[in-house]
Amino acid sequence: MAQAPILMVEMIWRAGRPYEAQRFLAGATNALLMEGTRRRSASELEATFEQYGTSLETPDDYDTANLSLATITKHAEHLLPVMVEVMAEPAFTERDLKRYKKRSRQQLREDQEDPDWLAYQVLSEAAFGADNPYGYGGTKADYEALRLPAVSHHFDLHYGAQNATLRVVGQLSDRVESLLESTFGQLRPGTAVPTPPYQVTTGAPQSLQIHRPRAQQTMIRRGRRGFRVDDPDYPGIAVLETILGGYYGSRLMRNIREEKGYTYGIDSELDTYRFDGTFGISADVANENLEAVRQEIIVEMDKLRQDLVPPGELDMVRAYLLGGLVQDLDGPLAVSSRYRSAIIKQYDAAAHLRRLDDTIRNITATEIRDLAQRHLRPELDWEVCVGGQLVPGATQLSANGLHKPA
Repeated sequence: MAQAPILMVEMIWRAGRPYEAQRFLAGATNALLMEGTRRRSASELEATFEQYGTSLETPDDYDTANLSLATITKHAEHLLPVMVEVMAEPAFTERDLKRYKKRSRQQLREDQEDPDWLAYQVLSEAAFGADNPYGYGGTKADYEALRLPAVSHHFDLHYGAQNATLRVVGQLSDRVESLLESTFGQLRPGTAVPTPPYQVTTGAPQSLQIHRPRAQQTMIRRGRRGFRVDDPDYPGIAVLETILGGYYGSRLMRNIREEKGYTYGIDSELDTYRFDGTFGISADVANENLEAVRQEIIVEMDKLRQDLVPPGELDMVRAYLLGGLVQDLDGPLAVSSRYRSAIIKQYDAAAHLRRLDDTIRNITATEIRDLAQRHLRPELDWEVCVGGQLVPGATQLSANGLHKPA
């Protein structure tokens, strides 16, 4: 059966957290786009897009504000004008802001009951600082401080066409290009917003804990900031991270899950943003296994700093990563997703992929050990534990207050 041609359209504004004047302002502005325009209510907008089997989405990115639509080409002439209406004529009412703040406060209360979310947020605040756009988790008071004039000002300043990138994927034609020009081409130009200052203010790494005596398990996260896609070491670190804990056959999984049975799952993650990034490890473990898991993580980091990765293991990781690259470039939607990341984080996608491919194929065990000696240094890591097992020497935090002693 023939497939209908798909059209995906996304507007990406440089209007995320690094650009906001107060906490949650960027997220609130982007969320309120979906609450209606001067011509249509939120329910009318939803019904319009549901009629054609789709919906507008606001993908969640720290660095940018986003509005996206996926549809089939024949419906574009009905939907793109409405999408542009959302961008150009948001209602921004006090009632909608009040509802947004109520929903957000409720979500924050729920999040603070989740050990994984809480450990992640405490680690982020510790590593980046409470005032950093990648660090703050926020409080109910931060939501209460939001005001409609601030939302409108953020929108007016950041949501112009010159401060945005339009990403279009699918079967393009003269008709589609003409439609794009007649809709998005009519948006107000605005001005390009300058790159904001970026600062990190934090203390020396340490171990932090939120103790929940009744919890049967403890969530552990450890890691640090300082990793960017355009760093010279990044491709090699991506290989190193995969060896340590980045896939099912990693060393952390083999040792801590498969051989010792301390946890169902443990992994590492290399996460990057526009101005920074993190390298971290996480696991949810039974209280009685927490101390053993903490020690085994250090053991595996030490091994990578001291010993060469055997050829067979390195070949297996090469195959895994190259297979992932092939999947990431399988089809226009996948390729576009790679370019989307490059738009948001502002790097050269083609050059990055070439560098990553070359490193995966040619990096040596000696180079991996050198990278581990520079970057797998436990003394540079923050550690956060949330759960029932006390951690000797850890700074105790309040039950849900970030950086507030118990």
